[in-house]
Amino acid sequence: MAADFGIRESDAHGPVAVHTRRGISRNSTDLPALTSNDPIYLQLAAIMRERIFSKRWTAGSKIPSEHELMEVFGVARGTVRKALKSLVDEGLLVQVRGSGTYVAEPGISHPAGVRPLSFADSLREQGKEFETHVLEQSVSPASVEVAAELGIEEGVEAMFMRRVRTVDGEPIMCQESWLNLRECPGLLNIDYTKESLFNAVQQCSGRKIKISHMRYSARTAGIEYGELLGCSESAALLLLEQNICLEDGVCIEWTYTWFKPGQTIVGTAEQAD
Repeated sequence: MAADFGIRESDAHGPVAVHTRRGISRNSTDLPALTSNDPIYLQLAAIMRERIFSKRWTAGSKIPSEHELMEVFGVARGTVRKALKSLVDEGLLVQVRGSGTYVAEPGISHPAGVRPLSFADSLREQGKEFETHVLEQSVSPASVEVAAELGIEEGVEAMFMRRVRTVDGEPIMCQESWLNLRECPGLLNIDYTKESLFNAVQQCSGRKIKISHMRYSARTAGIEYGELLGCSESAALLLLEQNICLEDGVCIEWTYTWFKPGQTIVGTAEQAD
């Protein structure tokens, strides 16, 4: 279906849109501003994203069909599908084969604070049944970067492990960890499909994990993490980097956790007196 530009249409699901040969303009001031040079599918995605954020399309509700969106906005099917795919990749929409497209329910959340994050405990507290898949586990001399992050000498043996956690068969996070074996040699003998790394570290070291230094950033998934997490390579992922230390201050773990879109990190902040 060719784009039917130049037509003004009333949308029963939201504000009126005006289609021009250069794009979609909107006469509602609460919609995000986009230039006419933006691709049409991005303009359409922005309109739909605003409806989700403003709760006009509520969590769990079914959104208009592809055909209805084509008619309302006067755009081609390919444009609608690209807009929908971008919002699915962001974790805002869910497509159900044979049923339609729905606004995603609130995603899995994880606590943030001064204490380290145990994602296994977080999932259990939310009543989520999960599986841990160990994709790689190896021991090698610490590189310059690994040694600096763990506070050990270059060349000292360190353990690397890559895991993917799934909930209801769907991957939700990928964790890549480098570990200080000198402080925790027993880590090599643990079955990490059954035991969390958090608990294993405390058991093998005989000390409690005390603090985590955390850094958050947004990264594009790329081909590798897109495949691991079952999302588009262009999807925006939340990346959490942690340096985890024991109660005596010894750094035991340096970890990257890649979160599939649709999850949140929650915490409480308090203003100092």
